[in-house]
Amino acid sequence: MRTLSDHLLHSVAGARCGVVLPAHALQAEPCDDIGPLFDGLRVHNAATPADPANPWQTASGAVALDAGGAASGAIAEALERIAAAQATFEVRPRREIPADARLDDAKFALFSDAQRAKPEFPWPMPQTDDDLLAEVHALRDNRAVWVPQELVGLGPRQGEARMPSTSSGLAAWRDTQGGPWLAVLRAAQELLERDALAVTWSNGLGGRTVELPAEWRTFVAARGGTLSAFELTQHWNPHPVVAVAGSLPFEGRPRYVMGIACRAHRGEALHKALLEWVQALTFAAWLVGRQGDTLPRTPMALRRFDEHAAFYTLRPELWAQTPLHAHAAPSGLRIDARDVHARSTPAGDAAAQLQTLNAALGHAGIALFYRELTTRDVAAAGLRVMRVLSPQLTGLHADERAPFLGGRCRDVAWRYPGAASHGAWPNPLPHPLG
Repeated sequence: MRTLSDHLLHSVAGARCGVVLPAHALQAEPCDDIGPLFDGLRVHNAATPADPANPWQTASGAVALDAGGAASGAIAEALERIAAAQATFEVRPRREIPADARLDDAKFALFSDAQRAKPEFPWPMPQTDDDLLAEVHALRDNRAVWVPQELVGLGPRQGEARMPSTSSGLAAWRDTQGGPWLAVLRAAQELLERDALAVTWSNGLGGRTVELPAEWRTFVAARGGTLSAFELTQHWNPHPVVAVAGSLPFEGRPRYVMGIACRAHRGEALHKALLEWVQALTFAAWLVGRQGDTLPRTPMALRRFDEHAAFYTLRPELWAQTPLHAHAAPSGLRIDARDVHARSTPAGDAAAQLQTLNAALGHAGIALFYRELTTRDVAAAGLRVMRVLSPQLTGLHADERAPFLGGRCRDVAWRYPGAASHGAWPNPLPHPLG
């Protein structure tokens, strides 16, 4: 039976008058039944189709251990994107804002001067006094500051975009007691996981492998696949970041994909990363089966995250050449199957977790800023949408012409003391996260 909050959420998904299109189940192939990794439970995928009238909106998907949870997650993600694209907020030209009340472009870990100086670079970002900024608030003390508008919503509120917007750092949660804080927490954790992967990948770091349960590896190997987990947690991050990477064949074709998650507990992070990995397997089979002839097969041709998700399925010979795998070494960490579970953070505990996380990041010189982007129609669906951004954390790019190489992207020692880079800078092979 649906809860009231689920009823509200699904009431805005309709083909005629809905805010988003209805979620539909994505049928997993029999070869993707990996129930033994989830105590025998089946993994469910759901997605809301993209709306062709809104070019900013991509198909939103979710994965869960029950069909209803997957459908609700897909709708919530679609509403999150709509709110970020449509939320109205004041913008002001740079010249009207005092220097001590704004964070200019150079404060953010975006593009390096060398990148922006290239004639063909898609985001030269010349800074002028007419550039439009939007207000956000510091999580530490609620101080108001103004930042480039493209970093707050999805796309600009006025004028042309000077830099790419990203959905990283966006999260939605039910409008219950503590729900908005849980949305902020999840948005912050997403920034941390993307920073970990972006820096690990662009600097060509070898993976620090986590020993997984032997029965898991045996199960996957018996189906012709591979399964690895990597510890990507930054030195100053109290919330573990875990990536799961590997393959399962489909119709004789290997599918190489990745899932990643950041959570307060390592077992919870691994559980979420496993779910994301399974979702990526299903998505790769679907995408390659329908668009395989048109998807790029060279790294520099990649422009979208879905192209990244399918790249190593189309180019499986490159998977083992990635520094993450070619230079992998044991981390010394081992996870027992009993420690891997969907430990959900109670909404009432989110503020305390967020406070601890923010204090640790602040000690490392990392500031978090937030803004609510909930629109009226999304609020009527019982959701609150939050944006979190950090000037010091590196984002994950979709366009291979424009990886985020500015800020402290090359500062490996700050994040991973003693780690060595391998190969050219930046890593010429694309990341696999869709």
